[in-house]
Amino acid sequence: MSAILSADDLNDFISPGVACIKPLTQNDSANDQSTSLNENGEVEIQIDDQGNPLEISQIDGKQSALTPAQISLSDCLACLGCITSAEEVLVAQHSHQELVNALENRNGRVFVASVSQQARASLATAYNLTMDDVDKLLINLFVHQMGFAYVVGTSLGRKLSLINEARGLIEKKETGDIKDGPVLSSICPGWVLYAEKTHPYVLPRVSTVKSPQQITGCLLKTLSAAALEVPKSRVYHVSIMPCFDKKLESARPEIHDDSEKAVPDVDCVLTAKELITLIEEQAPKYQLLPEDNTSSILQINTPMNEIYKRCAPPNWPFIEYSWSNDPGSASGGYAYNYLQIFQENLLVKGGYDASKFAIETINGKNSDIYELRLMYDGQKLASSAVVNGFRNIQNLVRKLKPAPAGKTAVKSNPLAARRRARMAGRDKTDAAEETADASKVDYVEIMACPGGCINGGGQISAPATVPEKEWISEALAKYNQVPMFDLSLHPNDIESFIRWSNLFEQDYHISNDRLFKTHFNAVEKPTDPAAILVGSKW
Repeated sequence: MSAILSADDLNDFISPGVACIKPLTQNDSANDQSTSLNENGEVEIQIDDQGNPLEISQIDGKQSALTPAQISLSDCLACLGCITSAEEVLVAQHSHQELVNALENRNGRVFVASVSQQARASLATAYNLTMDDVDKLLINLFVHQMGFAYVVGTSLGRKLSLINEARGLIEKKETGDIKDGPVLSSICPGWVLYAEKTHPYVLPRVSTVKSPQQITGCLLKTLSAAALEVPKSRVYHVSIMPCFDKKLESARPEIHDDSEKAVPDVDCVLTAKELITLIEEQAPKYQLLPEDNTSSILQINTPMNEIYKRCAPPNWPFIEYSWSNDPGSASGGYAYNYLQIFQENLLVKGGYDASKFAIETINGKNSDIYELRLMYDGQKLASSAVVNGFRNIQNLVRKLKPAPAGKTAVKSNPLAARRRARMAGRDKTDAAEETADASKVDYVEIMACPGGCINGGGQISAPATVPEKEWISEALAKYNQVPMFDLSLHPNDIESFIRWSNLFEQDYHISNDRLFKTHFNAVEKPTDPAAILVGSKW
């Protein structure tokens, strides 16, 4: 990966383990597990004086040279070492240099790109530009300098992700499936990897709705291939994201379409920081900024929607929303949009007065945790929470840990119970003292980075002279400059998004699960100490 990565850049860093290993996941079959047995009986792996791996038979001492093991991006999903910081893994196929190599050796491939709202905000902050100007410069860079066929924002993928998430939650709410704890979001790959490797008991709670990056990837590759009349295998998709962990998310294998197993939806993930490094290393061949601000690129008076239309595939829908933003948090607004869409769903059914709805915010013990409650005439109808950063995530998963089998609850002290009842009575008289409890809501939007995706590990760092909080606040202000499209205010458009996605699935023979669903696997911890110790030489 790029040399710009270091532990100093990370705010979600958990030190990697000594070994780089390839353990089994819990759903591996017995047949798969048996393939590790050697036909010559028990063997031992050693390293010779030249650093080459050897396989030595424990029966006759026969030595065989081995090819050094290769750790692929998908293997990292099964590793117990780097719990969340994929930044520390040398993932060659997702480096900025790999993109340069691909551009220089196209081999008949066509290139397309998708750009996240947070990465655009980071670039706008670093160069003190408006969001419109950043979009113009990015489109110019990819299309006119790098020769990309198409460039789109991730807004379409995000809106479909938000709609599917909210509708799934509403269905669970109406059928009573949300009753013993919250549904947990899966949009953040750092959080998902952490859950798979350290707290598998929460996996049944984790939503299987894909992230905007992955939905956008499926849409963009399919529509680009159709428009250009080439196989999807020849479409090379670059995703510009705020987070290094998105590289691992892109490598998560699909389980709903074996025929496309070798064709990932995203071929290369670059962060805003890596994109700038690529430009600096390749200058003057590639340039983001014009030599002066009077450049015709920045002086273009063409409406942005027309610019977005020109650089998108001709069959790309909803151009007017294609680079738009969504209300709520700077991580996509999943918690907020669930409540807003739930409210709209109730209004459509009838029997509710819109003026009696309100969303209340209950703050947590720090700014990275808060609860949202949909209230109707003083009654709570639904709730969600935002939890950012591993300190808050760890507190949440502890609360959700089931009691050990066979153990009964400890009897409470009656005096303590009466005291808690008195305190609860005081809390009811003073709502300001109430503290958010994410373990008791319907849904939790979880992000590994403090502050959420706007503060992702791949965002451009603040200059030494600018305080980090001030820098993040500026990036957030830029992010909020993106024109907002509130799904809950446009119920007819929500239905249009759904109808279009249904037609997309039919026209291109892609199942709903293939487009929208992901999966998770608890990682089985290795039991052989030798397997752990040899890993660092791989």
